[in-house]
Amino acid sequence: MKKITITLAAFFISIMIFAQNAVNVATLSGAKIKLATGQKITIENDISIEASLGMGMEMISTSVSTNLLDVKNSTDKNYTISNSLTKLKANMSMAGQSNSYDSENKESNDAEMAKIFDDRMNKSTDVVIDNITGLAITENKKDKKNNDDENPNMAEDLMKMFSDNTDDAVVSGAFEVLPKGKNIGNSWSDTSGTKGNKTIRTYTLNSITGNEAVIGIVIVATAKNKMEVQGMEFEITTETKTTGEIITDITTGLVKKRNTVSDITGSFQLMGQDMPINAKTTSTIIYK
Repeated sequence: MKKITITLAAFFISIMIFAQNAVNVATLSGAKIKLATGQKITIENDISIEASLGMGMEMISTSVSTNLLDVKNSTDKNYTISNSLTKLKANMSMAGQSNSYDSENKESNDAEMAKIFDDRMNKSTDVVIDNITGLAITENKKDKKNNDDENPNMAEDLMKMFSDNTDDAVVSGAFEVLPKGKNIGNSWSDTSGTKGNKTIRTYTLNSITGNEAVIGIVIVATAKNKMEVQGMEFEITTETKTTGEIITDITTGLVKKRNTVSDITGSFQLMGQDMPINAKTTSTIIYK
């Protein structure tokens, strides 16, 4: 039971840390992201989670992660940007157990937590983004090793449930280009999805001060997925409602800050039982 509890806790942390939604698929009529080759962007993500997972399993978690983006080269249509998760510190309490992970003090980490997170640390992946939308336009996946089936990457499996390509999502999340012609009070929306997942985003331009635009955002995401952990199959169904604000530089398209609050409801099957999920997460992401 201890391993299952640790895995479930890590699962929810993985959702919040890694599964960031790609953004902004509006037609922008000439607006572009402006970056310099060699430019580096640091992403600091501070998250708190309060969750009820049924059977008396309550979870409280805080985590701080840091990613480094490096602009490697550009063309007239896109940028190649590498992403690395450079730091992660998480503390959680669940079902009477307390666990922690610190990428800078690995000797004290729980072994099960280390299996999930160590493989993600300081691994660089290149992502090519469109310089108009900020969305990833190619996938750059590393070659799989022959023993992948024997030693699956649990973190990758968890992240794929909420994002087709985590590196794509982290990089794309650093950019938000204001659609041309939008005035204060105007709204626009987009819808995206993969098998079992659908996300609807609605944006509202709240204000413009100098080069900074404040954009309100409402996101409704539904997901239904299956996964296997430690020989046990889980079916997880969730609906997530997120509200927040984005501060973006309208001259470069680079986001400065994202503040969001998410309410998650749903259920998962464990040992033949349906158990409810209720969670609230608060996230502050700073780009600099």
